[in-house]
Amino acid sequence: MALDKSTYNQLRQKAETRIKKNQDLLKDITLDKAKTLLHELEVHQIELEMQNEELRETQHRLEEARDQYTDLFDFAPLGYLVLDKKGVIVNINLTACDLLGLKRATIKGKPLSVYMAIGESRTLFLKLQEAFKTGELPSFELQMKHNNSTFFTASLQGIVTTNKDSSNPLCRIALQNITAFKEAEALVLEHEALKKEKDKIQQYLDLTPVVFLLLDADDKVVIVNKKGCELSGHSSEDIIGKRWFKGFICDIGNNFFEEEKNSLDENLTIYPKNFQCKLRGKSSEEITMSWSNSVLRDNRGRFLGTIMAGEDITEQKKIELRKQQYTEDLEVIVEERTKELTEALRNEKMVNEMKTAFVSMASHEFRTPLTSVMSSAILMEKYNDLKQFDKQSRHIERIKSSVKQLTNILEDFLSIDKLDRGIVTACKDAFDLKLFSKEILEEVRWSLKEKQQIHIQYKGSSKVVMDKKILHNIFINLISNAIKYSDTDIFINTKVEGDMVYFDFIDKGIGIPEDEQKLLFTKFFRAKNVVNIQGTGLGLSIVKHYVNLLEGDITFKSELGKGTTFTLSLPINT
Repeated sequence: MALDKSTYNQLRQKAETRIKKNQDLLKDITLDKAKTLLHELEVHQIELEMQNEELRETQHRLEEARDQYTDLFDFAPLGYLVLDKKGVIVNINLTACDLLGLKRATIKGKPLSVYMAIGESRTLFLKLQEAFKTGELPSFELQMKHNNSTFFTASLQGIVTTNKDSSNPLCRIALQNITAFKEAEALVLEHEALKKEKDKIQQYLDLTPVVFLLLDADDKVVIVNKKGCELSGHSSEDIIGKRWFKGFICDIGNNFFEEEKNSLDENLTIYPKNFQCKLRGKSSEEITMSWSNSVLRDNRGRFLGTIMAGEDITEQKKIELRKQQYTEDLEVIVEERTKELTEALRNEKMVNEMKTAFVSMASHEFRTPLTSVMSSAILMEKYNDLKQFDKQSRHIERIKSSVKQLTNILEDFLSIDKLDRGIVTACKDAFDLKLFSKEILEEVRWSLKEKQQIHIQYKGSSKVVMDKKILHNIFINLISNAIKYSDTDIFINTKVEGDMVYFDFIDKGIGIPEDEQKLLFTKFFRAKNVVNIQGTGLGLSIVKHYVNLLEGDITFKSELGKGTTFTLSLPINT
């Protein structure tokens, strides 16, 4: 860096003064000494030039460091202030100037209290007094004033230092505008207060027995209470933020929404104030709901959302439907009752006819074997007087047969009575079906007609588990009928498949008239083509009851003059 003219003249004068003092020393110098001195001077001059160059570089670096410090000071993101003990601004960076809205020249030399809100200067004074005692200024807040008369909240923090060339201490302060932070902090507090209030409201809403919803302008759920979660089958986390009508309602029609036109919300779509719909949950069940709605608007009348209160009216709707159905079907019910009365009268007539038939049948069925017993007993008595004992055996067998016939009639009466009163129950036993069939054949062999035989075929396993006694009664009844109403052979086909056994009882007898087949399992019923054949009309009714006890099924096919086939389907446990 070049020296100015005054400084150069001063250095020149000092150099000439030193030369004059040393002129006497040069009087006795020889040429060799002069050469040596000249060399030394040249070397010394070079050394001075080198030192001067180093000084210039050092000066340059110092200037760069000073510029960097100035940049860091002025353009730091925080405002910096230097205050003396009286609070006067000694220095200030550009950031702090921006915060105050003034230029540096205007601010320097003025008290900082000038730029504060009224009443804040005392706080600053006390803080500075304490800082100059302790050497540290803890963080505190002040209301500062911008040049445009607006105020902002500032945070101040600093330390006290002393310059090397001055014994006066200075307080170096960092200044930061925390207005936005304070506003955010206030918003956080307000949010927490609102959240507490919302939680309190939520508690009240969860106690209500109806569904409560708050929807925003986009139909998204903002609040849902406990009842809404229970009915929809979803948690509040699954519901909040979802579109209510799109995600949870399942029967909204195209004409459901209404349009409201106003200057603020053109063509605004809103929901009816009262409507009914079905709520869809996670399960397939659909719940009928009745809703009441209120529209929310801001101070300017703009649409914000909808408050909805819903009640589960599923049972109520069912009751209404039942009432409506009952009303609609009243005439049908009256007509059905009329039919029932007519049927009851017909049944009563039928019962009376059955009683008459029973009396007639009983008198006939009992009279025949009793007459046979009486006549045989009289003949046996005569044979006994005549000592013709060999002729008595035939009448003894005849008496036995008549007694057996009377016993069977009484057993039929007793069986039908027990079945009607429900005192007969099934008791399962394990037995061999083939052996069971052979025992049945031996039992009925005496009642077979001349040249009449029974043929049995088996298919599948013969081991079954079922009520053997009930099955025995079914077999005896069906085989006895086949023997009674047929003169030819009888066929019994048995087939076991899985957990079922199937029996076919086939005869080639007289058959059943088609118009009477529907009465076949009725008590005391006897077809018109068997009136001359002995029977009580209870056998097939008893069989039907027994089949029901075994939880099975019985069907038949019959053709007049060609025979009848009874098919049994019974469950087994093998």
